[in-house]
Amino acid sequence: IGAAAFLGGVVRMTISLTVILIETTRNISYGLPIMLTLMVAKWVGDIFNKGLYDIHIELKHWPLLEWEAEPLWETLRASDIMKSNLEWLNPHPNVGRVVEILKRTKHSAFPVCVYTDSSQGGGTLRRKQIGTTNPVHVRSQLRLQGLILRSQIVTLLKKEHYSDPGAPELPDLTHSELTEFYPRYPDIDDITLTISDQNKVVDCSKYMNPCPYTVSPHAPITKVFTLFRSLGLRHLIVVNNKGEVEGIITRAELQEHHIEIVYKAKVDTQSTVLASSRADLSVNPVPITIQHSATLNPEYLQLPLPPRTLRTF
Repeated sequence: IGAAAFLGGVVRMTISLTVILIETTRNISYGLPIMLTLMVAKWVGDIFNKGLYDIHIELKHWPLLEWEAEPLWETLRASDIMKSNLEWLNPHPNVGRVVEILKRTKHSAFPVCVYTDSSQGGGTLRRKQIGTTNPVHVRSQLRLQGLILRSQIVTLLKKEHYSDPGAPELPDLTHSELTEFYPRYPDIDDITLTISDQNKVVDCSKYMNPCPYTVSPHAPITKVFTLFRSLGLRHLIVVNNKGEVEGIITRAELQEHHIEIVYKAKVDTQSTVLASSRADLSVNPVPITIQHSATLNPEYLQLPLPPRTLRTF
């Protein structure tokens, strides 16, 4: 019983630890006392701090989600926590640029987009190589085509599944060929390319997910959290009503400490704006014009006001 209380207070496990101890001692008569001991040990431990596993999860910064969303999250929207500066891929990017961005980042997935040239009439789409979006003038001009995983791109490069621009299309890879290296996919640093290979083009349109999960930038964080928890998502792309990419949300953006930082920054911004607006009103007061239906006598306006009297009760 004492060992059960110690383990329950450290790891905060109840039912599973009860089964383990019963199987270890081979005495089922201790089942109820052990379960009650573990429950009390967990309740007492939760009053002071988190369990050992939860503490290590925070130290390692692993993006594991809580069971429920915090009430504070109701005031935030997807646009408040999303990553607006994201890396994206063209459906037919240059191999050299793909390798460059894979070495520069550690992202596990990339949106596949085409660039919308707003300078031409009718919203003409033109292809662009891989690049980083600019939140000022590029972010709202990327039209989403799909989502491709890092493992899929590395597999295509490892199998040399790329060709010269304008060359006939290569035969499609089967699912078994794409998952040949699972679960240990090769690293991008282990792939060697020649100068001629870097000028070739890899076709991402055949292997991307053409219908990834998306969310509106005005969606509340609680809805985003529910999607991640219920569907087991790792990436959620934020698109506007025109299908243009605004940003991306991962599990790292749904961590409690990150949302607290975003909430505090939003509150500080609103307080600053409110203070500046009040200062402007005090310096430059807004004139108020009162219109009367009847014309007053000018002599009446020059009469002194009666003195105020102070009554003592």
